[in-house]
Amino acid sequence: MVEQNVFAPPEYTIMRASGPILVDGHLDEAAWQRAPRTRRFVHITSGEPGWFNTQAMLLWDDTCLYAACIVEETDVFAHEGRRHAAVYHSDHDIELFIDPDGDGQNYYEFQINPINTINEVFWPHPGSQEAVFGWDLLGLETAVQVQGTLNNHRIKDQGWTVELALPWAGMERLCPHSALPPRPGDTWRLNWTRVEYTRHLPEVIRSTATFSGVDEAKQWTGPRIRGLTMESTDWVWAVAPTYCAHVPESWGYVHFADQT
Repeated sequence: MVEQNVFAPPEYTIMRASGPILVDGHLDEAAWQRAPRTRRFVHITSGEPGWFNTQAMLLWDDTCLYAACIVEETDVFAHEGRRHAAVYHSDHDIELFIDPDGDGQNYYEFQINPINTINEVFWPHPGSQEAVFGWDLLGLETAVQVQGTLNNHRIKDQGWTVELALPWAGMERLCPHSALPPRPGDTWRLNWTRVEYTRHLPEVIRSTATFSGVDEAKQWTGPRIRGLTMESTDWVWAVAPTYCAHVPESWGYVHFADQT
C-alpha cells in the first residue's frame, strides 16, 4: 500500500555521533543504535514499498559523514569485483547521492555491492558529458557484512549491511557554496537507491510493480511493464517523477543536528 504523502521529498535529522565509529559493517556502536532509521524504501515511481525492507541511517562529526544501510535479502549475490565498474549492471547494489547545496549541480554518486566493490561518479549536473566516472572521494572508508551465505541461492539469507565514512576533507569539490564541516542547522539534499535484481526470481514477479511476496504477485491483474525493467527494480528513499535516480530536485532533505 502506498503511504500518504510518499511523493513528497522525505526529511531526516542527522544526529552527531556520540563516539568513534569503526567502519566494519557491523553497526554495533551505541551511536548507530540510537540513530533514527529512514522510512522503508519504496518503488522509485509508484511509491509502493519494496517486498524486502531497506532502511538507512546517517551520523556526523567534525571529521566525517557516516552512512549505513540495512538491506533485507534472501539471496545475497555479487560478482563484480572491479573498482569503478557499474555494479548495478549485474549485482544487487546500494547507491547514495549527495547534493550539499541542493542546486542539482556538483553532486556525488556512490554505488556498492555485497562484496564491497564500489563505484563513484562526480556529476556537474544530471546527464552531463563532463561527468567524472571513476572519481575518488579522498579518505572514503567502506565496509559490508553479509548475514548469510554469499552466492548460494540454495541457502536462504537474511541480508547485508553497508557502512561508510565520507570525510568532509574529500568533499570540497561538492561544496563550493556550503560549509565544511556543516554547521548545526544546515540542510543538504540526498537520496538512497537500492537496485534489486529479479532475473533469478519466478517470471511472475519480474515487473515494475512491487509486491509483498510471490502469492500477492500471482494475484496481480494490473499492467506489467517489461523490457529494461524486467531484470531489476529500484527502491528508493525519495520517489522520483520518472524512472531515473538523477532527479536532484526530488531528493530528500537532511538536517544536521548538534544532539547526539
